[in-house]
Amino acid sequence: MNDHAAIVERTLRELLGTWLGVPDVVALPLPNELVQPDYVLQAGAAKFAVEAKNTDDIAHVDHAIRQLAAVQYTVPDAVPLLVVPYMGPKARRYASERETSWMDLCGNADVRGPGVRVLIGGKPNRFAARGRPSTAFSPRASRIGRVMLAAPDRRWSQSELVNETGLSGGYVSKVVGRLVEDELIMSQPGDGRLTPRSPTTMLDAWMQVYDFAKHSVSKFHMVGRTGPDVLAALAGRLQAAGVDHAATGLAAAWQVSQYADFRLTTLFTAEPLQNPETLGLRPVEQGENVWVVVPNDVGVFYAAKDINGIRCVHPVQAYVDLAGQPERAKEAAAELRSHHLVQMPPAPGIHETRLR
Repeated sequence: MNDHAAIVERTLRELLGTWLGVPDVVALPLPNELVQPDYVLQAGAAKFAVEAKNTDDIAHVDHAIRQLAAVQYTVPDAVPLLVVPYMGPKARRYASERETSWMDLCGNADVRGPGVRVLIGGKPNRFAARGRPSTAFSPRASRIGRVMLAAPDRRWSQSELVNETGLSGGYVSKVVGRLVEDELIMSQPGDGRLTPRSPTTMLDAWMQVYDFAKHSVSKFHMVGRTGPDVLAALAGRLQAAGVDHAATGLAAAWQVSQYADFRLTTLFTAEPLQNPETLGLRPVEQGENVWVVVPNDVGVFYAAKDINGIRCVHPVQAYVDLAGQPERAKEAAAELRSHHLVQMPPAPGIHETRLR
């Protein structure tokens, strides 16, 4: 056992001992099986099979959950337990939805098992990394994930991804390597073509790090009786003015599903508006009903298409943007995810908009 593993084990034993009121938590020998947990700990009458990860990235959390499912057959009398340095809100929700017990080394936990219930929150992150973490879902890198999620059943070669995303071959190779490492995509035997291992997990991994606030958002008020009325009027004026645009968030979700009525209209535009007043937009600091957003990467326009006369981003893009929206955004996101995202077949002509 290396020094890091020894520190993790010691911390686990101290925390579990304190929470369960057990003076001595014992590390047991690992089972002599092909699939093993990282640790097996005995805390009084409770036994834990522990899978430890060094990050709460959804990709790693998902891998740990799958490992713990397999470990249940090798240590059947143990509570499967995921451990990370710090468990962020989105990772907590992901684990909770999959009924997985977890704890972090900062002292937060949600552990459930026979005779065991530990629920602790509010402990700060003592392991926050400085600087920007490496991710396969940075603004440019996310073009690859977006393309693959827009057609989740398609098998891609790297050269096809280069052509579809407008990225360089070297950059695509680097991002693909990270996605493979995180087990978010896999290569097919024989031809080596790439496809998402689990589109839903890949979408959650992107959603975890996506930040709508990183785009440049300008707030406006526009006269209109309803959100759909404002959307139709503004989209028509942008079209007439030759402004490259696409609705997203609540507005796009409404066009796709006619679900969750909205007041706030959000549209991406390729460039800042030069004369918004001529479009009927009045700049405001509050009380806005329009967000005009210049994206931090043109990838947001990938596979944008007209829906009922309104140009909209692909539902995958609308879904991640809903996390930064008010009103009934959560309901709209749930509707998109249930009926219009990775479960649906690729739409005809979905690759009509390639990025350059």
